[in-house]
Amino acid sequence: MRVVQQVVDAGRALVIAYNKWDTLDEERRYYLEREIEREFVQVPWAPRVNVSATTGRHMDKLVPALETALDSWDTRIPTSRLNSFLGELVAANPHPVRGGKQPRILFGTQASTRPPRFVLFASGFLEAGYRRFIERRLREQFGFTGSPIEISVRVREKRRRKG
Repeated sequence: MRVVQQVVDAGRALVIAYNKWDTLDEERRYYLEREIEREFVQVPWAPRVNVSATTGRHMDKLVPALETALDSWDTRIPTSRLNSFLGELVAANPHPVRGGKQPRILFGTQASTRPPRFVLFASGFLEAGYRRFIERRLREQFGFTGSPIEISVRVREKRRRKG
């Protein structure tokens, strides 16, 4: 768990390979699957490959998973596509009203790749749950399999009236 967290904190692409998968019986595999889902809940985007180094089982799936993760780590979304995606997303699922005000996403841009970093410019603070929702939808729309996504929010300051 600590190694996986270090990989995520460093912003690196990630593929999790489980060795000796062929030595498990069906019942133990079932319980191990549940345990893996519970333990690695913070990295559901990381592809898993169950391999056997001894027999070579599924070793052919490891390289394509690594290539997919590295490609998504390098993916860049044009600002126009990102903003049209954000516009549709916010229109369908607006941020909940908090304190009598509803923050709006004005626009967004991808600041960098390796890992993909997105900056959203908003009229108010976006809660962590809504940022996770945006991250999940970005993954559904654009992929990013095996790559962490960083989303930061910049709040537009109120303009002062000249007077």
